[in-house]
Amino acid sequence: MKHDRLLQTFFDEIHDADEDAFHQAAHSFLNLWDYEYGHASNMPNEIHQYIGQLAYDSELVEE
Repeated sequence: MKHDRLLQTFFDEIHDADEDAFHQAAHSFLNLWDYEYGHASNMPNEIHQYIGQLAYDSELVEE
């Protein structure tokens, strides 16, 4: 999956999402990013604003 498409899909999924739907979309995004691009630490900054802490909690980003 292309980088741009993955980002757009994530933003589409979280638009008007409730908390549960947001967490589900965030976990799906993190899993796909990790699979496609390796470690989540190389995610774009705009994504870190949304799910940065979740990535750390999931141990997909090294400190």
